[in-house]
Amino acid sequence: MARTETIAADRVHGFIAHADNPSGGVLILPTITGVDPPMQAIAGQLADAGLTALLWDPFAGDTSNPTDHPALMARAGKLRDDLVDTHLTACLDHMLGPLRLKSVAVLGFCLGGRYSLLLAAHDKRLAACAAFYPSVRVSMGPNQSRDPVALAAQIACPVHLVQAGNDEVIVFPTFLKLREVLEKRPVATLTQLHPGAVHSFMRPNLQSDAANASATRMSWPPALAFLKDRLRVAA
Repeated sequence: MARTETIAADRVHGFIAHADNPSGGVLILPTITGVDPPMQAIAGQLADAGLTALLWDPFAGDTSNPTDHPALMARAGKLRDDLVDTHLTACLDHMLGPLRLKSVAVLGFCLGGRYSLLLAAHDKRLAACAAFYPSVRVSMGPNQSRDPVALAAQIACPVHLVQAGNDEVIVFPTFLKLREVLEKRPVATLTQLHPGAVHSFMRPNLQSDAANASATRMSWPPALAFLKDRLRVAA
């Protein structure tokens, strides 16, 4: 069982699962539900695999009802893209500084998947980027100022992208554009496509659907192997 703690210091807010003798670290950028049990469980799995995980709290302790989707969407709509320059960069500083991790990757889901692409384009210290069904919509929201598809060309690290076949947020043509931009870079791009699965297919409440359950079983092991390999190489 990994040792865990919460952190709320300056611009670094979240949950940390510490690995024993870590081979690297993973900054987890969560879905609109924030630091909730499913995201904490993923942090624990990473720690058990030898990777210290810092799960970012984008909402600084706000504990909105995780079943009230309109409220969660409204809360997420207040987040701005310049958090990449401030809070997310501060999280990386903390992992590479006080936590003394030799290499760090970013792993994002949904809302966090979009931020993971923006962060990887912005901060060249990252050893890898894994994005599960990033919330990249056809038209950016009023709180969004950066185009993750265009900026993907600036990502210097390998990228592992996971797409749901029936995703209604990052629709298939947008996924194809993102993949095309990523594949033109001189570093590796790995993609997974899971037909029949929906956006946020890894959520526990969606596992009764066979396509979502299958996508969950199949997507996580290669993503974890990707993170472990890239962090080992970069260490």
